[in-house]
Amino acid sequence: MIDFRCWYCNRRYSVVEKRVGQRITCGCQYALRVPKRSGGRCRVKTLTDWVVETVVYAGGGAFLGVGMGLLICTQVVARFGQMSALYVPTISICGVLGLVGFLAGLFGGERGMNWLGRLIRAREEA
Repeated sequence: MIDFRCWYCNRRYSVVEKRVGQRITCGCQYALRVPKRSGGRCRVKTLTDWVVETVVYAGGGAFLGVGMGLLICTQVVARFGQMSALYVPTISICGVLGLVGFLAGLFGGERGMNWLGRLIRAREEA
């Protein structure tokens, strides 16, 4: 038996293992997918869910990437001066890191954002 709860109303379900992956409808009218193991995720994502997650995580990743690029560039300028000579590299670094953050958010979602967060914290602690 696989035990899980509705992601919306927290109603408890026990389902036989041969129903793994099948969709059921909860009493609260939300669609559930029987998880592979007890306590697993049972939410069925709609197109709207995917779009919102893409905007939030990919946009957030891009924002963090550009911010990290600006932080790196301000440290370089503080050390070497001459911002005019570093204008093109600054734009390039911010663009590349913004793209990396966007892709991490787009393809990694929450996991990608956590990965970026761990990288930033590791740099701060070093």
